[in-house]
Amino acid sequence: MPSATPPSSEPGVTPPDPAPPKIANPLPAGVLSGDPCRALTPGQVTNLLGAPANGEAQDTGLAHMCHWANLDRGSSISVQFVYAWPDGLRNVYAKKNKGFFKELDPVQGYPVTAYGPEDERPTGRCGVAVGVADNAAFEADVTISRSKVGQADACDSARRISDAVITTLKGGA
Repeated sequence: MPSATPPSSEPGVTPPDPAPPKIANPLPAGVLSGDPCRALTPGQVTNLLGAPANGEAQDTGLAHMCHWANLDRGSSISVQFVYAWPDGLRNVYAKKNKGFFKELDPVQGYPVTAYGPEDERPTGRCGVAVGVADNAAFEADVTISRSKVGQADACDSARRISDAVITTLKGGA
C-alpha cells in the first residue's frame, strides 16, 4: 500500500510541513506599515531592558526596524516590520531546513518561529518571526544581558517581546 506521506531522508520520520500555520484572526493589512519604534511603549522597553532606552529607526532594505539597547547590561531589542515578506511566515518556512528553525508556542494566537542561519541561543541571541496575517509578519530580535547568557533562553525573551508588540499593534488596529 502506498504511503500517504512524502518520503523522508530518515526511515520512520515524516518531514515537517513546509507551510506555516494559517492565521485565524489576522490583524489589518496596514498594521505593519507604521513606525516600528512605536511597536513598544516606553514602559514596555523599560520593563524588557531593565532601563529606559530610545529607539533608533532605520530601513534595512528588507524591513523598517527599530533598535533599543541597554549598553550597561549588554542587552538589546530590535523589532522589524518586514516588507520583504509578502507571503508572511511562508518566507521563513521556505528556509526551515537551512539553519536554525524552531516553532515556539503561539503568542495571543499568532504563530512564532525562532530562526536564523544558526542557533545563537548559547551566545544570548535569538530572532523570531511572528505571523500576524497570512501575508504579513514581523521579526523580534533580542540579545539578553551578559549576566543571563547560559541561564535564560533568548528565544523565550524574543517571544515575550513579540507578545508586547502584538499588544501594541492590537491597540492601534
